[in-house]
Amino acid sequence: MSDMTLVSTRIRLARNIDGLPFPHKLGEAHARKIIDKVESALAPVDKFSRYDICGLTELDGNILREKHLISTDLLSDSPYGSVLISADETVSVMVNEEDHVREQVILGGLALDQAYDRINRIDDILAQNVKFAYSQRLGYLTACATNLGTGMRASVMMFLPALTIQHLIDSCINDVSRLNITVRGVYGEGSRAEGYLYQISNQHTLGVTESEILDSVKSAINHIVEAEMRARELLKRDEPSLKDKIFRAWGIAENAYKLSTGEAMELLSMIRLGAHYGYIDISDADEYQKLVTNCQPANMQLLGGKNISVDDRDILRARYVAGQLHSIAKRNR
Repeated sequence: MSDMTLVSTRIRLARNIDGLPFPHKLGEAHARKIIDKVESALAPVDKFSRYDICGLTELDGNILREKHLISTDLLSDSPYGSVLISADETVSVMVNEEDHVREQVILGGLALDQAYDRINRIDDILAQNVKFAYSQRLGYLTACATNLGTGMRASVMMFLPALTIQHLIDSCINDVSRLNITVRGVYGEGSRAEGYLYQISNQHTLGVTESEILDSVKSAINHIVEAEMRARELLKRDEPSLKDKIFRAWGIAENAYKLSTGEAMELLSMIRLGAHYGYIDISDADEYQKLVTNCQPANMQLLGGKNISVDDRDILRARYVAGQLHSIAKRNR
């Protein structure tokens, strides 16, 4: 399996504190106490930075969302929400979003077992300090019935250009749906698959164990990777056209004066595809994904200054993409 196809792994646990109403019915005083209690419980785990949603600027909030460290719901519908983020940004714990606690671990590549081990240790530490709402019949009690049971979502972000270009993605999604799998866009439910990036995750959490969830996601990933590789072989049957598209993308990315977010995502996705065929060398898959994230509007605005105009942001993005490509990628002639 290619590192450029399996972009990242995320495991998320939904938890609520026993005896308290769900966040949407929670008063400010109780909400603040929950945040303080979770922050105190996490102190031995790592050095966490705390961000209260009410104190975040729109720009700072969108930067965290673009990095997948918080959800859109926490930003838009959680007045007493907060997030605690580890120093390396691999762990984030949202407090008072849809549930009292949403723990998540994000690791590069395919790392389901490693991510689960880490989040399980964090969950154990929190459970020693906070009594979670739990039913012997239903498992962990959550605000949304779809999260009852383990409360666990295991997801892998995948780069699937060939299936998308050849209009085979829908049939592939139908194939894996029988494995308790759902496929969403890059920012989760309701979002688009920008840059041919898709999130593959388990659909149900009730009536299945954590290990069964991991196994079903792994099976789906194997099926999708095989389908994507077959589709890439089909694309290569017209190699002159394929090379032309990839090298055109490289040429534009190197020389464009302005790039919108959508244009940058399209170009970078074609260059990433070129790495699969050996037309382009990418020295560091993690740095390449960081480049994709940093091209998003809020992260680019941070790089250029808070008052930068849209045109100036697009000019900066073009310079940034060209500069980063020179340091982590090269075209093979």
